[in-house]
Amino acid sequence: MVLLPRFRCSPTSDETLASTGGLCALIGADSVSPEERENLTGTRRVIGLILLLASASLPAEVLRLAGNVWPPYTDRSLPGEGLSVELIRTALGRGGYQVEYIEVPWERALLGVRNGSYDMINGWPTVKRVDYTLSSRPFLSNRMRWVQRRESNFRYDGLDSLVGHPIVLSRGYMYSDELNEDTRLQKGYAANFVQAAKMVIAGRVDLTLEDERTALFHLERELGHERDALRFVPGEFRRVELSLVVRSDHPRLSDVIATFNREIAAMVEDGSYAMIFVRHGMPVPAALP
Repeated sequence: MVLLPRFRCSPTSDETLASTGGLCALIGADSVSPEERENLTGTRRVIGLILLLASASLPAEVLRLAGNVWPPYTDRSLPGEGLSVELIRTALGRGGYQVEYIEVPWERALLGVRNGSYDMINGWPTVKRVDYTLSSRPFLSNRMRWVQRRESNFRYDGLDSLVGHPIVLSRGYMYSDELNEDTRLQKGYAANFVQAAKMVIAGRVDLTLEDERTALFHLERELGHERDALRFVPGEFRRVELSLVVRSDHPRLSDVIATFNREIAAMVEDGSYAMIFVRHGMPVPAALP
């Protein structure tokens, strides 16, 4: 236990206030003798050490990152729980935060961010979420591509070219506001790309849409025996930028976004960004989007 000495401070003495760091004013005494000042200096050191140790022992704030099974980005079965999870966890960890990844269906992840059950997702820009989220700077790009049966000869040339072609999309995904809202198109929905791809193979629909990395991931694994039945449509639907998306009512919203933006840029500079891509077997982007 630390016993504070009885001492007096002079409220008109700038020298006294400087030497005691303002403790006298806080304690409320009226003056300090030389002997008491020396005692106070030692006491201040002890108090400073106690405060330093106390602050160091405080646990880092835990941020809840929600996502669905979307390899190679978010997937508990992958190293680091996926490429996106590892990038986000590393960047925020460098700023003093802990990140807990929670895997749920995508629509539940969105609902959880809206109602405060979760703090963050990684997502694409859309007007659908601007009223309850704020996004970081993008930390990687997704190349969205149509997938068709191998014998098909479809060529994508804007949304007009999709008219008359049944398509299947993953439920809850915001590929683009224009695509989601186009009522001319024959759209069906699947739980994920694997289910959608099997619908294409079976001839129930003509096309499905997925991020190129995700499609290749599944074509090399779950769809390995059927991959020769599918091929990419030449070109791409669009390139879309993936960001950290934080609920706008989070009490540390500004700091979380600022910390992520600062640290993900620093990771590019020090090479740790590239190392995470290499660890996941992915080509390293030349720079942030």
